[in-house]
Amino acid sequence: MHNRQLLSGYVLHKRPYRETSLLVDFFSLEYGRVSAVAKGARGNSKSDRKSLLQPFQKLEFELIGRSQLKNLGRVEALQGAVKVRQSGLYCGFYINEILSRALQQEEPVEEVFTHYEKTLDLIANVDNNALGEFEPILREFEFTLLLALGYLPDFSVDAQSGADINENALYSFNPQIGFSPCGEDQKRAIKGEYIRAIANGNYGDKSQPHIKQIAKFICRTALVEVIGPKPIKSRELFR
Repeated sequence: MHNRQLLSGYVLHKRPYRETSLLVDFFSLEYGRVSAVAKGARGNSKSDRKSLLQPFQKLEFELIGRSQLKNLGRVEALQGAVKVRQSGLYCGFYINEILSRALQQEEPVEEVFTHYEKTLDLIANVDNNALGEFEPILREFEFTLLLALGYLPDFSVDAQSGADINENALYSFNPQIGFSPCGEDQKRAIKGEYIRAIANGNYGDKSQPHIKQIAKFICRTALVEVIGPKPIKSRELFR
């Protein structure tokens, strides 16, 4: 990255830094996750930058410096903030948190950025505020992130033999190897037909809540490999 760089993206997380500044994590189109010090943004309540440095607001921002932790230059809004409400707001905080923990500094993931914007629009336009309406949207985002980072399991084959998943067989899931045949006594045994359904994106059908739960289990188990076992704080908002 050059000494001065103009990027576009969103605030993922911010926290106090020294007496009057903020340490801000951004998700940028050009460089993935980047961090910068917003000098004076916390001490001055009338600071334009302070009012702009909010989640779900697409920004154009300038980073200054050559070290990994840069200084924040000018900031401008590129468009109006995405208006997420109630449960949608919790979902937005959730995807911001997993991105903050999953992404390495300055590693571009353009496909994830594109899907992030799509996800914000989707959760902002859910008419019914019930959490169940948001779950398929979150699963699709999680699967996109796992694929981009190389942690998405192969839903098409038995990890032990390489044979195609048999819809009539039962499988256990290990995020490090994938799906392996198992017996009925195996905890969390998954039918092959459900694995195939999830692979085809069929995990949002209200008439099949068990498939939604299996998709959530697979995503959460696989995400631990990426972000570690520390609890996700934003999940507490759903309780």
